[in-house]
This record gives sequence, C-alpha cells and structure tokens, in this order.
Amino acid sequence: MKLEGTVSKLLMDNSVSRGRRMLTPVPLPPEALAQPGEALPAPAAPIPTELVHLWIRLTQQAQWSSLVVVPAQPGASGLELGRAIVSAGSQYLRERPIRLVDAQGLPLAAASRLVSDIRAYVEQGGVIVTCIDSIISNPVGLTVAQAAERALLCVPLGATQFTAATRTLELVGKERFLGSVTLRPEARSR
Repeated sequence: MKLEGTVSKLLMDNSVSRGRRMLTPVPLPPEALAQPGEALPAPAAPIPTELVHLWIRLTQQAQWSSLVVVPAQPGASGLELGRAIVSAGSQYLRERPIRLVDAQGLPLAAASRLVSDIRAYVEQGGVIVTCIDSIISNPVGLTVAQAAERALLCVPLGATQFTAATRTLELVGKERFLGSVTLRPEARSR
C-alpha cells in the first residue's frame, strides 16, 4: 500500500497530510522492548514535508508515548504507516528513543507480554508505535489497542467497508483515536 491521504479528526473532515513510502526503521520483535532502547538512526533522505505535518498533527492533538496503528479493514496493514510515523518522529524525539513494533499476527499467548513490554518501555522514557492487524480479523490486537494511550485508524482506499471502520472505532473506543490516514493501493504494474 502507498501512504497517501488525510489525517483527520474523526469528527471533522480535516485534511492535513499526503505522504510517500518510507521504509527506514526496522520493525522490532516484542522481545526487544524489554532491553534499554537506542534511538533509531536518522534516515539518509530528508523526511517529506507531508510526514512532518502528520507527526506535528499527531503530537499536537494529545500527548502520548504509545500509539497503535489499527487497520480499519481485515487484510489491510498499517506497518508502512507505522514506519513513516517512526521515521518522522525520530527527527523530533532525538532525546527520547522511538520504536516500531510489528505485532501483526500476534498470538493470544503473546498479547499480555507485549502490553507489559510496551508499558515498561514507556516507563523508561521511550515512545512506541505498534502496528496490529485489523481487530475484526484478529481480536487479539484489541488488548494492545486498548492498552495504548492513543490510536490511529489506517483506512485503505477503495477496500474499506464503512461497517468495518465503524466497528473498529467502537471496539477500540472513539476517544482513543487521534484521527485516520487513508492509504492508496499500490499500482500493480509489474
């Protein structure tokens, strides 16, 4: 999926951000969280202005140290969006380590451990962005989503059903969401 779209307050139509694919940070397994973290290295290329706007918007709406990226539609992924957020955030949080956790496909047995590790990392002064599966297709992610301070809805254009997005908002809790970002499907020209 290609990052493209709008960050909007869920109750307002407020377009702020258009972005590009950013693959700088490497997702970390949940086991890596318990260790003292180091900040991600600065990306080789400058961060697109649109991602800077996204970061500023996300951090101006509310203070948070843990953010979960939640796809609105089963089968969608918010990992690319999570990478972009961490990439932009690493430029602004030089004094605080920021980490990306890929928790897609999280098994039930690992959910409580991941929540504990996220909380421990935040207590140590870190900032964490966690990407989960759609909670409609993998309800285990709901535990992680409800433990995070804030959430961001990831909405694939042309694929998201309104009922799936609405159900996701209801399950996680509308008040947790900072907004949403739409994703445009990649061109399949190969």
